[in-house]
Amino acid sequence: MKIYCSKDSLITGVNTVQKAVSNKNTLPVLQGIMIKAEGQSLIFEATDLEIGIRCVVPAQVEKEGVVVLPSRLFSDLVRKLPDVLIELELQNDVINIHYNESDLSLRGYDPEEFPLLPDLFDAETFNLPVSIFKTMIKQTIFACSAEESRPVFTGCLLQIEDGSLRLIATDTHRLAYRIAEIANPEQIKFQGIIPAKTLGEIYRLLRDEDEHLFIRFNQAQIVFQFGAVHLLSRLIEGQFPNYKQVIPQSCQTKVLLSARLFQDSVERASLLARDGSHTSIIKLSVDTERLSIDQTSELGKISEQMEVKKEGNDVKIAFNSKFLLDVLKIIDSEEIVFELSGSYSPGIIRPVDDPNYLYLALPVRTS
Repeated sequence: MKIYCSKDSLITGVNTVQKAVSNKNTLPVLQGIMIKAEGQSLIFEATDLEIGIRCVVPAQVEKEGVVVLPSRLFSDLVRKLPDVLIELELQNDVINIHYNESDLSLRGYDPEEFPLLPDLFDAETFNLPVSIFKTMIKQTIFACSAEESRPVFTGCLLQIEDGSLRLIATDTHRLAYRIAEIANPEQIKFQGIIPAKTLGEIYRLLRDEDEHLFIRFNQAQIVFQFGAVHLLSRLIEGQFPNYKQVIPQSCQTKVLLSARLFQDSVERASLLARDGSHTSIIKLSVDTERLSIDQTSELGKISEQMEVKKEGNDVKIAFNSKFLLDVLKIIDSEEIVFELSGSYSPGIIRPVDDPNYLYLALPVRTS
């Protein structure tokens, strides 16, 4: 193996795949990045056996070959290299890196031990605009659970049916739902739980210049392709709960209010509402054309009022402020509709100008 490439190309390849490198696996080779010289490209790959990322960068290849290098050391070295043409030459499992009048060598792992990433060429495929999927991830991923003891709640349900794509996340205390239309045949059907880690990596790697995202899937794995990047992930096994059953089809109270003013008020109230469990509970009451936010604690007291437009009954209800702030921070709409049905029923938040999104939060019972 002998190639020439820029420092920028090496950094792009390393940065793209590095998050898939295993930190816990006992197999040493999984702590490495595989670099393959093929055609006129360098192919970078990394995997922890749950997620795998492949990135292709341009290079001048004199001799093809493959090497697996320790991820942390190689990435640190690449970032410290001067911004000049870099030569990589492999000799007996040792990679020699030449730059200017200098060189260094790095011993790698046996490439034969590195697991190959499947391509799923025979899987079903569809595509959608990158901007839509980034928005879908942003609006749902925060509602996933971090508790590994309940795996099905640590990912988002991706559902495709009747020409629509849905992304749903829940930790059993709240639920985020986003739907989008896809320009594909209606006969495509899919349902799988994608790990939140996978979606977070996709969101990190997607760029505005990537116009379309191509998705291939089977019953156990899913591949996302955009630009020069392939990301493969396992799907989480288990039965996702029937989310349609928990979304109310009607409400007793409908409140129209400013998203930003509501967010500011909730943030101020939450600062005074911390109890011993570090949970911030705020109390809301809707009366005529006013929403009140009240809280009293050992730290102090706050009472704020907002002008709103209300339809239906007056209501008093309490929420974990984090559950409200998480969604208010990702809503771009200036106004939201807050749908309520009494003190002990779920609250629904919808952006006024986005009918394809809703967020549900369970209230907190207070004495």
